[in-house]
Amino acid sequence: MAILNNIKLKYFRNFKNYEISFDRKLNIFFGKNGCGKTNILEAISLIAKGRGIRNTNITNLIKKKEDNFLINSNLEIQNNLFDIKIFTENKNNKYKKVITINDDLSKDSLEFLNESISYLIFLPEMERLFQASPSFRRNFLDRLIFSGKNDYNRLINKYKYTLLERNKILQNNSFDYNWLNQIEKEICFLGLEIYQLRNNHLNSINKILNFLKNEHKFQFQLEMKLLDKNFNISLNFEKYLKILHDSRISDKQFGGTKIGPHRSDIVAIIDNDFEASLLSTGQQKTVVLMILLAQCYHLINYKNIQPILLFDEIVSHLDNFNRQLLLNMINKFEIQFFLTGTDKDLFSFVSTNSQFYNINAT
Repeated sequence: MAILNNIKLKYFRNFKNYEISFDRKLNIFFGKNGCGKTNILEAISLIAKGRGIRNTNITNLIKKKEDNFLINSNLEIQNNLFDIKIFTENKNNKYKKVITINDDLSKDSLEFLNESISYLIFLPEMERLFQASPSFRRNFLDRLIFSGKNDYNRLINKYKYTLLERNKILQNNSFDYNWLNQIEKEICFLGLEIYQLRNNHLNSINKILNFLKNEHKFQFQLEMKLLDKNFNISLNFEKYLKILHDSRISDKQFGGTKIGPHRSDIVAIIDNDFEASLLSTGQQKTVVLMILLAQCYHLINYKNIQPILLFDEIVSHLDNFNRQLLLNMINKFEIQFFLTGTDKDLFSFVSTNSQFYNINAT
């Protein structure tokens, strides 16, 4: 289990120098919009591979008129303390994120960190998850899978690279057919694996939701489904490869590959009747909280992973049912929570001992 004891920020976002120590259970940041609450969550989320909760270009994390940022954190993993430093490195006018663990930046140390820390994230835009674009829902599902399978992003990135490579080849008037055939085989292998992982994870979430519905008195029945006409017709390697081969001309004109998991959508069916896109903003938030509750249960009980929860502006549109869902999550799991909101009073319903922080950037 990973616990963040503190964090120090230097020239990060709107912070010049800022230091804050954390409670092992529930941490609540409050303050006016723009004060830096979300920036602290973003800094925490960078203590792992990737570009954080906002998926931001690394240069945008550096405070204006400064050359570099530094995030320093004391991280407890299995009762051992580790000094984590995150900073930027500029090589050939290109910035990259660097992480050291006890001043060690070896691959083994980074793998240990990535295997030891996992995040579940709520962002305000998730309140309209089922009215947003399909790519937003795919990314939401992929984050859930990544929280329990830290090499999943490698699979996604490799798949995206092969799609780009195929498109480049098709745009050339003359090309090596053997190379194109090899690339399309790679796309099929990777695409089918992504399909299977996504579908299996949705099935796991559905089973857990069904198991938890009575205990948590869910407002409605929820079933998640992968929406993809090709996957739903029992797509296999041979069929996939044939479709790619037959669509080369049209894909060249289209400028991309029209079949594959990068075209899938995820739908939520309510009470076996209608899609979640018809729900109100507050009810869509309920759906997301139900999914995150199920994901928490999945990680802790099936993966032996204790995630850190980063919930940004979680208390807006929080009706009584959503409050109870959030409370159930806090009370049920012995994990570390970080919540943000504009006013301390918005969290008056939290009965568990919690640490409040009034955030002002300095």
